[in-house]
Amino acid sequence: MDQKTRDAIGLLRHRIISPVLMESGRAQMKYFRGLESQAFDVPGVGAKQFKPATMKGWLHRYRKHGFPGIVPRERSDRGVFRKILPEKREALLALRRDNLDLSVVKFRERAKKQGLLGEPPICGATLARFLQSHNLSTEKNTKARKRFEMSRFGELWTGDFMHGPQVMEAASGRRMRKAILLAIIDDHSRLIVGARFGIQETNLPIERVFQDAILQYGIPDRLYVDNGPSFSGSYLAQVCANLGIGLVHSRPYDSPSRGKIERFFRTVRECFVVDLPANSQITLQNLNERFSLWLREGYHHRHHAGIDSRPLDRYQLSVTQFPRRRASEEELREYFLSRMERKVKNDSTISINSIIYEVPARLIGCVIEIRHSHESPNELYLYENNERVQRILPVDVRANGKLYRPSSRDSVIPFHQMKKSEPGSSK
Repeated sequence: MDQKTRDAIGLLRHRIISPVLMESGRAQMKYFRGLESQAFDVPGVGAKQFKPATMKGWLHRYRKHGFPGIVPRERSDRGVFRKILPEKREALLALRRDNLDLSVVKFRERAKKQGLLGEPPICGATLARFLQSHNLSTEKNTKARKRFEMSRFGELWTGDFMHGPQVMEAASGRRMRKAILLAIIDDHSRLIVGARFGIQETNLPIERVFQDAILQYGIPDRLYVDNGPSFSGSYLAQVCANLGIGLVHSRPYDSPSRGKIERFFRTVRECFVVDLPANSQITLQNLNERFSLWLREGYHHRHHAGIDSRPLDRYQLSVTQFPRRRASEEELREYFLSRMERKVKNDSTISINSIIYEVPARLIGCVIEIRHSHESPNELYLYENNERVQRILPVDVRANGKLYRPSSRDSVIPFHQMKKSEPGSSK
């Protein structure tokens, strides 16, 4: 706490005790009890309440020492970590220098095993502050981050999600949902190859945006994403493997390494979101239409300071010199299908999302592969040896009942052939 803040706190205390400086002790305590429930805005601290005894102590110190008596004093041991024993500090620092690659949490476990954290051991926050005071808190202090840029379009695409404005759910007409933008930027040209607002961070927006981007701009060499559930799952890894795309994940909590897409999101907030009508009940479809228009007529045609050019111009110059690999729409649909495996039961059925589907009887007891699009999750196809066999449908138990024919082993006797027993018969 600096001197200016301490003086401001002293002035606040003086303002509180001033009305009763000349009053009797009983009047003072009555006044202080009246202020007990009131919250005061303490400089550098925030809203805080005080006990009558605390305010009475300020009054006593003010009468005895004047204004300096109610100004908070600076700690004499400031910067000294009292809970870390002096004889342990050098050993703790030496251990940290040998383990700079460990996080503070992992390093604390190691130091605790060696008995360097005292008894009881200091908490992680205290240890982090101690290491930070010696520039040994994290590995970032020993490695510099360097600015980079790819030499041509398509060498590296970076994708990420951004939480956007509220939109009105079209079905209900009243419910508001948060729109979430998935965007993919080309590192060389800063062109947004794919972008779309949705309401979830799932595989569905990845299928829509990434597939459309490849169809329009070709297949990239690498895709750079974070470690979110949608990006780190098997679906995106399978898609990239099928298309020959290198999938690269950034280190956890390292958003600066994806600086270009983060900077684009800042532009979206400052230049697009702020221009949306205030308190408007805009639908998701209308939001996407506005955003696509802003991209086409605004962002892609504006001068970009990072490349000293327009993104569209840099893209066109690069693709004329370095054409990209392409894939047909049919191929992409096949590559972007989600896959799952099920074991066929004895009644020739499998269960997916609590729905029973029927498959050929010859597959009873076998593990089969089912694929589907996230756009049409109920349109399921059976695959064998990576070849589509047929579409599978929910089982129709009534239709199967009409086709059922009992065998001789069932020993079923037609009703009209049953012999009625005579009254009183022993049979």
